[in-house]
Amino acid sequence: MLGRLIIGIIKGLVVGGLIGFGLLKLGFAVLPAWLAYIAAAITGVVIGLIAGKPIWAKDAKIEAGMKAVVGALLGAGLMFAARKWLTMFLPTDLLSQIGVMTKSEAIRFGYFPITSLATIAALLGGFYDADNTPEPEGEAKEEAKAPPAKAGPQKRIAQPAEDELDEDFDTSADEKKAKK
Repeated sequence: MLGRLIIGIIKGLVVGGLIGFGLLKLGFAVLPAWLAYIAAAITGVVIGLIAGKPIWAKDAKIEAGMKAVVGALLGAGLMFAARKWLTMFLPTDLLSQIGVMTKSEAIRFGYFPITSLATIAALLGGFYDADNTPEPEGEAKEEAKAPPAKAGPQKRIAQPAEDELDEDFDTSADEKKAKK
């Protein structure tokens, strides 16, 4: 389970980082509120489609679709939380060296597209992958190969009480079989 959790976090970091990098290249060093929530919803949809049981897996289309819808809602909610509580400033020296901003600007963690979207996608990806427990292949194959259990002959174990007897019920045949 820990391995699946780490894989999900890595998937989320990659997906969120790529979407955030795309927004950064479009000129959005700081996301306006309307774009932040839309980008977070899109990120939630994408991570819902690929994390856990991906949409291309056998019999996974409904599950991936539900994860995508929930991911969109959770993504927007997590973006609200990121913009409200992840208010620490990013190191401006590093960002100015890679050409993202000038040294005089200060960008908060929750407002920068790469950090906020990568954090949101990592949370969702970790949750979706940790929740996805594949069934063991050995047990599934054994159950498929096992023949169905055969029912034995049905015998009456005890005679019914006198008050349980129905008028149309004939116990003489059962008594004859029991005596043999």
